[in-house]
Amino acid sequence: MKEVANESTMEEELGLIGASAEDTEAELIRKICETELLAEENLLSAFLPLLVKICSSPGRYSHPQLTTAACLALSQYMMISPSVCEDNIRLLFTVLERSTLPVVRANTIIALGDLTVRFPNILEPWTQNLYARLSDEVSSVRQTAVTVLTQLVLKDVLKVKGQVSEVAVLLIDPEPHITSLALNFFNELATKDNAIYNLLPDIISRLSDPERGMSSEDFNTIMKQLFSYITKERQTESLVEKLCQRFRTAKTERQWCDLAMSLSLLSMCERGFKRLQECWECYSDKLTEPGVYQPLLSITAKLRRGAKPQFKAQVDDFEKRLTAVHTRGLENVESPEMDENQRNEGSTGKTSTCTPLPTRGRQKSRRGQTKSSVSSHGDDSFVTPQKSRKSKKPVITFSSDEEEDEEDAVMTESETPKVTTPISRTSRRTRLRN
Repeated sequence: MKEVANESTMEEELGLIGASAEDTEAELIRKICETELLAEENLLSAFLPLLVKICSSPGRYSHPQLTTAACLALSQYMMISPSVCEDNIRLLFTVLERSTLPVVRANTIIALGDLTVRFPNILEPWTQNLYARLSDEVSSVRQTAVTVLTQLVLKDVLKVKGQVSEVAVLLIDPEPHITSLALNFFNELATKDNAIYNLLPDIISRLSDPERGMSSEDFNTIMKQLFSYITKERQTESLVEKLCQRFRTAKTERQWCDLAMSLSLLSMCERGFKRLQECWECYSDKLTEPGVYQPLLSITAKLRRGAKPQFKAQVDDFEKRLTAVHTRGLENVESPEMDENQRNEGSTGKTSTCTPLPTRGRQKSRRGQTKSSVSSHGDDSFVTPQKSRKSKKPVITFSSDEEEDEEDAVMTESETPKVTTPISRTSRRTRLRN
């Protein structure tokens, strides 16, 4: 037993010594690379200035093979020492962006991928420049860029940020093999917990930026693919709130329409619909735009399918509320709670300020007149809140004006404001006016 214990103890000591030896050896190799290989007295250091000169003077040294070899050699020198990498990283990215040779740009992307693994802290500020090559005019360069970035992101060398929107653009690339690579990237990224869910709001903001100039059809194609990865109810509920809040910061009509379209692509449930109602103030003032109104209307159509009667009633009320604001304007809707048909169709802000008459029948007639005046404006065009304030004053009229004038004349001549006989309808109105 003692011999067995001694052997195990010896193996443990040897293992510790082995691990320590490996660390020591790695540290020695790192020191040699950083200080001795490219020292002035060594032969390798003599070629470095020549490589830098060739890469920095493409006009003088324009031979394709010379330029290609020099860029590859310079990248290998940069792999040796972090100081050399820091000194020449700007030059290498300049070559990547300005070289007229596609093969040079493609080789440089591969070299920069290796450098990112070797010195991630040095390359981190240049990440955006790597993603920029995804929009290169040459398909071979785009293919190389998406391949390199896929490896870096999936191996957690690069942090996943909003720049992934550049990969999303490749989902509509004219080259089928590049589209398949981009699709594979998002399929793999979807296996990581909440990766796509966290990126979606930023991707939407970047792709809907007016400066990018992406068409609505291309935007919808990309979003359909990305939203297909959102399957959890909690993620859907949270995305509804996040996208609704983006309406507050969106400045153009195109951005409003893109946000509304994104909301319609979610597989919304009762909890998500509740969040949509709670965020009413975020998007209600933009419902006059058809591009916002129609996608939200399609949400109610989806929710109504197979819904329970109680939930279906809520969806119907919400749809009436959307339609009321879309056709009349936000300030023409009396109450945010559309519970009754009279409120949904007849009430307006101006009618609510009038003094109500004593009899119920008279109130209904006035409401009916107000409704007809509003609908007469809504048939031709969508009424904005600004227009509705100016157009409502001359439109609202009251019936039996001639009867009221005749009754005023009778009251003036007789000077008897009180009537002992049963009160007629016209006399009631005269009393209210006095």
